[in-house]
Amino acid sequence: MTKKKHHTVDAERFAKCQICLNNIPVEYYFNKGDEIICYECGTEYTLISKSPVKLEMSGDYYEQDDYFGEMHFDDY
Repeated sequence: MTKKKHHTVDAERFAKCQICLNNIPVEYYFNKGDEIICYECGTEYTLISKSPVKLEMSGDYYEQDDYFGEMHFDDY
């Protein structure tokens, strides 16, 4: 009987997207500090910890406000 390597047993771990609640796969070859993008909504995360899996949302997500960024409320 042979032993399986650690990365083949836990080939993928998942984290939850904070925006769309979709599962984000975190592969064994990702390292701390790598950027991971949610395939469903495109939100960018930074990998903080692999065991347990913890992602931190990139700070520029909330700054990208396409609709209100162009409006000038003082013009009325």
